[in-house]
Amino acid sequence: MKYLLDTSVWFRGAADPETVPDELRRILELRDSQFGLSAISLWEVGKKNQIGKLPLNKDLGAWLKEAVAAQIILLPLTPEIVADAMTLPDFPNRNPADELIVATARVHRLTLLTTDTQLKKYRHAAIRHFTPVLEKSGM
Repeated sequence: MKYLLDTSVWFRGAADPETVPDELRRILELRDSQFGLSAISLWEVGKKNQIGKLPLNKDLGAWLKEAVAAQIILLPLTPEIVADAMTLPDFPNRNPADELIVATARVHRLTLLTTDTQLKKYRHAAIRHFTPVLEKSGM
């Protein structure tokens, strides 16, 4: 496993694949590749759905179960990840989910695949930024 998917990349791949840029799609379609996903990403999608910012085409539980595909390894929050998230140097925003996702990438030594413009220049983690094809998914 080389990569950690941020919530937006994971969501786009599962719900709006047409918004995934070609370069990122090639990475996601690599044969026999596995990708990490922070457990906080499940909460992020669930919360946005709950408050009406992210409609899903089915019940949340069913959507989440289907979206955590076979090639995705769900990475739990651990004491090491939480501790790292609390001490990230020069973090560019105040989003606790982003902190936990970046810390997950750092602790597991994975490259974060993200569409988040605030994270693309963060130099204290391995990050690859992609610009979505369309801004229609809500993530």
